[in-house]
Amino acid sequence: MDSPNEHPAEEGGEDLASLQLRVKRLEESLSRVRRLEVSAEAALRFAEGILEAAREPLLVLSGDLRVSSANRAFYECFRVKREETLGRFVYALGNGQWDGSRLRLLLKDVIPANLQIENFEIHHGFPTIGRRVMLLNARKFERDSFGTLSILLAIEDVTDRKRFEEELMEAAVTDPLTGLQNRRGMASQVEKLIARSRGAGKGFDLLFADVDHLKTINDQLGHAEGDRAIIDVSLILRANFRQSDIVARVGGDEFVVAPAGAQGDDREAILVRLRSAVATYNLANPRPFKLSVSAGIAGYDPASDRPLDEIFAAGDAALYEQKHRRKEG
Repeated sequence: MDSPNEHPAEEGGEDLASLQLRVKRLEESLSRVRRLEVSAEAALRFAEGILEAAREPLLVLSGDLRVSSANRAFYECFRVKREETLGRFVYALGNGQWDGSRLRLLLKDVIPANLQIENFEIHHGFPTIGRRVMLLNARKFERDSFGTLSILLAIEDVTDRKRFEEELMEAAVTDPLTGLQNRRGMASQVEKLIARSRGAGKGFDLLFADVDHLKTINDQLGHAEGDRAIIDVSLILRANFRQSDIVARVGGDEFVVAPAGAQGDDREAILVRLRSAVATYNLANPRPFKLSVSAGIAGYDPASDRPLDEIFAAGDAALYEQKHRRKEG
């Protein structure tokens, strides 16, 4: 018969072995956790280093859109302090520059809807750096080993690039001598007028004008005086039509005003007004030449809906018809 103390000793021995195994496993788990923490801390330092090294302003936002961190480029670009930034809602920064309703809705959907914001453009007058154009890009990411989801918001200042693009576009439609729109610019504007005219069911008139005897001025007095004649006509046209009207130099000595009047206006009155303006200008601005301008009018009627090139052809025909009549007179 077994001794009554044998089984408790064996059971106690088995409990101790089991406990030792559990302790060993726990120690291994803790060791793995420590390694993971070290790895996560290294990764975090690496990410923070990248964040700081980035040349564009970057913000890290928590899930409720508070600023968790910002890089040096952000503080330098917007000239703000850490205490004005960290912990604040992104839409409360500055004077509310990030508080557009559409932007706020987009940012709120970045984490739950896995949305990526691509090249969201904002135009804003910032309190420290003035009027700027910014492109925003945002993505969600896991910030730490616990899987905390955050938003990385990248901000790119594209003000200078936008200005340069606008200058290129402006140069493409601008006559360098007079500063008026050129033929391309005028054609684009007239196409818009035609589209609006179709919708309204009401036509408009275009004035076509050119400088008389420009070749003679160039040959006898030089191209500087010829350019002066062209500039004079541009000034007369701008001064004697509405500010909303489009005045363009569409050729060497050719101009178009759109719209010179609404359909049904007295076309002869428009031509008389121009001739009177030229005569007044000659009296007030003595030149080695007498400025003379021929003009004709052609219109667009939504009922006929003729294309732009036919309108320009009709305007040229009306102009040369008047020029011919003046020579005969």
